[in-house]
Amino acid sequence: MRELMVDYPGTLAKVATLGYTTFGFRLYGYAGPSPAEPAPQLKAAMVRAAGLEIGATRLSVRNADYDRELDIAAEMGSRIVVITTAPPFIAGPELFKTTRAAFEVWLPQLAKVGEKARDRGLLLAYHNHPYDFLPLDGEQPFDLIARSISPELVSFELDLAWLWLAGIDPLQMLRRLGPRVVTMHWKDVDRRRGTERADQAVAPGLGEMDYAALLPAVRRLTTATGYIEVDKPEDGIAAARIGAELVRRVLA
Repeated sequence: MRELMVDYPGTLAKVATLGYTTFGFRLYGYAGPSPAEPAPQLKAAMVRAAGLEIGATRLSVRNADYDRELDIAAEMGSRIVVITTAPPFIAGPELFKTTRAAFEVWLPQLAKVGEKARDRGLLLAYHNHPYDFLPLDGEQPFDLIARSISPELVSFELDLAWLWLAGIDPLQMLRRLGPRVVTMHWKDVDRRRGTERADQAVAPGLGEMDYAALLPAVRRLTTATGYIEVDKPEDGIAAARIGAELVRRVLA
């Protein structure tokens, strides 16, 4: 993201030269529209100008105007839109913690966004984090979503590293959800880099997850698009290069 904020079209051009064909991006920053970040329509135009397809489009985290953002995503030609975290996790006094009652109040709202997305020809996906697997009165938030909302309304974007950090086998989750998985994030985990989750994220193949064995197994279970992602890379282009080289090597 740091490189994009400095030179959005130039960074996209570099990504394309590494062999990437699809680029997912956020519509706005976490706090909504900002003059420091290109408008969504301009981002989409720059993605296409670089010869890339528009990938999964990330909706705002805070105070999202879903009707407006879904309209924009559909107009841009997006196919998948993503809610990157449940609002109850960021609305309370303690970040990434919520209650069963608050989560259950939000679930119908999530289903409604799914309906609105479907009405616009879009798929809505929910992106997991480790805290989605911390039980709320006996049931994990992730399971509450999967159980209570129809697959026709909400699919999933599986972040394999966050599953791993939650102690969940990514392959087992892929088997469980089947076609409900419509997109994935591929990153690795190196716990030696610190205690913060984002600091532990590294390019696939540089951590403890054995991506050389994992990716072929993933591909036997799903054709969902996998996106190389590293949360706080020292060099984003270098991380993208490492990810691209790994994918070519193990999935060729």
